[in-house]
Amino acid sequence: MKGRHLMFDVSIIMPVYNVAEHLPRAIESALAQKKVIGEIILVNDGSTDGSKEICEAYAEKEPLLITVINQENQGSGPARNAGMKQASGKFIYFADPDDYFSDRLLADNLALVKQRETDIIVFGYTQEKAGRLDTREVRLPRLPQMDTQKDFRKHFRNFYHFSPYALWNKLYRKEFLTKNNIKFTNQRMGQDALFNIEVYKHLESVTINRRAYYHYVTHQGSAVNRYREDRFDLELNIAKSFESLIIEWEEAEEFKDLIAEEYFNVIYLETANLVHPDCPFTTEEKVDRLTELWNDIGKNKIVPGKKDEKNPFRYALLYEMKTGHHRNALFLMKTRNLAAAKYTKPFTKIKSFFRN
Repeated sequence: MKGRHLMFDVSIIMPVYNVAEHLPRAIESALAQKKVIGEIILVNDGSTDGSKEICEAYAEKEPLLITVINQENQGSGPARNAGMKQASGKFIYFADPDDYFSDRLLADNLALVKQRETDIIVFGYTQEKAGRLDTREVRLPRLPQMDTQKDFRKHFRNFYHFSPYALWNKLYRKEFLTKNNIKFTNQRMGQDALFNIEVYKHLESVTINRRAYYHYVTHQGSAVNRYREDRFDLELNIAKSFESLIIEWEEAEEFKDLIAEEYFNVIYLETANLVHPDCPFTTEEKVDRLTELWNDIGKNKIVPGKKDEKNPFRYALLYEMKTGHHRNALFLMKTRNLAAAKYTKPFTKIKSFFRN
């Protein structure tokens, strides 16, 4: 690819790992962008299912637009870092290889962000389950334009409630990322959250586009739904990073409920982890583990800041934990997960339940 001399408005970076079934649709979405000169950087992160061959076949067809980086499996964070290192566009867009998006995504959002000269732009999206068009739900950012760091922090509470950790509903100015040395960590899960927390530490201006362009598709067998021995540590790192951000802003009192929400998310996801069929613990070990976590984190980080919970399930779960009935909390989570598996329509998966 050394011979290319095109000047790119945007670099689309897509980490690829064993997504052969969905990958062509995602690449076609990137190629279909209207009125934008964009490069597509496909980072094959050690795939073993034919994804590498799909990437290379597309690069063969579109050698001026598509670059393929092959690396050993390191995780999506290092894969995106490799893409950013290669990127020559003025803006960076992170797309996931198992989703798809409108052919106007780049054209519309580039025009707006260039006009307002902001660090990032945030836009709406459609959430849906794979193969289930009846589950589509459009989500739009109901936020004002924010031209200063003060504006952003003033409206941060509402910003936080619109998928603050997602990458795919944002377009980032490359100069902003480079100037502040913002990169992904090697953390295997939640690296998108840690990346965006670092973005918010430096963010001074945001453009809001109240139209939906991206289709965020949830698939069965997602990594977030698997048992992970290290899940608690990974999620705790995100909560601590978020709390550090708020403390750095000197807004710990103003946003104490958001800090509490982050730590509740840690315990919620670990509770789901403990009731997963692959968890090797006995029932008593699970109860002891949850009791320990609540005594260490819940009493200190969640109870002081958590306001009234409006979601009935979360309210019930929080009540059982607050009253020390951790066996009941585990039973509630297990019942919910079984129901979610059987009756998919009324439920969203755990990740979107909290992160969006």
